[in-house]
Amino acid sequence: MTTLLLAGLLAACQQAPPPPSSPPPAPQNGYGATERAFVELAIATDEQALKLLELTDSAQLRGNRNIELAELRKLLDAPYVNHHAGHDMPGMPTDAEIQLASTDPEALKQFVRAHLTESLEVLKSAGPAITHPPTAEVVRLMERHRTAELAAG
Repeated sequence: MTTLLLAGLLAACQQAPPPPSSPPPAPQNGYGATERAFVELAIATDEQALKLLELTDSAQLRGNRNIELAELRKLLDAPYVNHHAGHDMPGMPTDAEIQLASTDPEALKQFVRAHLTESLEVLKSAGPAITHPPTAEVVRLMERHRTAELAAG
């Protein structure tokens, strides 16, 4: 089920395909459309999560997201464009949630936990679809971060 979730998220959030007359770019060293879609989604999710995590006292959570963002950006094969701005997707806090969390400590805890659990599910779904070794390593890094963060409470 989570594989279907990831496939749906990636398909729904990708740009329109190029016109039939222009062939899709060939993957370089295994970095293809799936990896690019994952990287773009993960950057958008982490950037939005940082807005939420700035409201917490956890330097570890913020530090992990910044490490992930640096590693994800290294994988990009073209300039990053946030195709997910304003989307309501698993693991990505919305602006409304961030606003509520800024005034309600219980909501903040709930939204941070939702970010961690939902993004971990997306990562577990993405793992088998990622064939590019450097991208797969970043997926594993992110999974380790989420698992440890959830265990820490």
